[in-house]
Amino acid sequence: MRLAALLRQAPIEFARAVYGINDHASGRTDTMAAREIARAIRQGTPVTQERAEQRSRAYLPTAGQEHCPRCWVVYGHKSPLRFREATEERPETATCSACGAEYATALD
Repeated sequence: MRLAALLRQAPIEFARAVYGINDHASGRTDTMAAREIARAIRQGTPVTQERAEQRSRAYLPTAGQEHCPRCWVVYGHKSPLRFREATEERPETATCSACGAEYATALD
């Protein structure tokens, strides 16, 4: 269930990257997506729509070695996720320490 929830996030991160690329190119640098793209460019990672789409399609986490969909799609890095167990108030979540993304890992 955890892997299926993460797999659903890769296309969402691709769409976010496309929005960021477009915002950055048109001068709207104050959006969160554009700031993420600018950060990637500063770090020397070229971000194109084609490359983000390739990475989105290639996102395949494995049990016990789950990695961040955002870091993979935007940067091409496999940043490990940290999981927080579910409680009555909230579902299980996965957090990336590299980019700060947080994902609920329970399917709706």
